[in-house]
Amino acid sequence: MKKVSVALLFCLISSIAHAQEIIDLQKPLKCSDAQIVINYFVDTHKETPVWVGKSVHDTHITLLMNPATRSWTMIEYGDKIACVLGAGEGRSASSKSGI
Repeated sequence: MKKVSVALLFCLISSIAHAQEIIDLQKPLKCSDAQIVINYFVDTHKETPVWVGKSVHDTHITLLMNPATRSWTMIEYGDKIACVLGAGEGRSASSKSGI
């Protein structure tokens, strides 16, 4: 019985550890010349930059938003190429840590 309990405990701990693992994923991105990408969202969706940060990869990440339509776009760009990381509508601010 003791061996079965230890085996079950090991399986439970292994499952929890695996669930907390951060994994690499690949997803398709829309990319083009940096100025073309940024101008598209500024001109077409009337979004303006509300936040800019520098990444550990020596690129910049910018959050563009349109307060009237509540649309947003997150773009990562370097010297020449920009890629859309995500886009959507609606937003909420959270004071809670975590997701």
